[in-house]
Amino acid sequence: MRALSNRREIVEALKSTHEDGVEYWSQFETTSFFAVMGSHWSPAEHVRHLTRSMSPLLSVLRVPRVALRMAFGPATTPSRSFEQIAGCYGQALARGGTAGRYTPSPEHESGDDARRNAIMDHHSETLRGVTQGMERWTETQLDAHRLPHPLMGKLTVREMMLFTLLHNRHHVQVAERRLQETGARR
Repeated sequence: MRALSNRREIVEALKSTHEDGVEYWSQFETTSFFAVMGSHWSPAEHVRHLTRSMSPLLSVLRVPRVALRMAFGPATTPSRSFEQIAGCYGQALARGGTAGRYTPSPEHESGDDARRNAIMDHHSETLRGVTQGMERWTETQLDAHRLPHPLMGKLTVREMMLFTLLHNRHHVQVAERRLQETGARR
């Protein structure tokens, strides 16, 4: 992946990754979308997890910058690159990091098309809200303010956006790997 050097490139990458994800998740028949893959999450649970993990960003990106600075302190180091965030996330997972409070609650009933559409629409709305919220931040502000990440500690807002991009790609890759491992159907 080429380096993402500014807000516009990150926003465009988030949108593109989202479109790729929607295309991937749409390949599953509705029954398969709600079916667990072996002992692992269903595609629906992956999407719900991604939405749940992005949801706090909707309000955080609207909070006055001074409130973020008071709550989490100013950034003390330059923002890391996408590759560095990916490495840090990989290390956190290798240490046993889990979804924790962002784990989707299991849905024991089988879902129908309406439920599937609601999950996907909520996911799209959340991503759209995050990218729109990010538009209100300057390049300097993205690097000056921090947010807490449950596995990686405090990240600059830019790093959190890079993580969001990485995280959405990661879950498509995980779902595809589980699909291959279990022989589940799309």
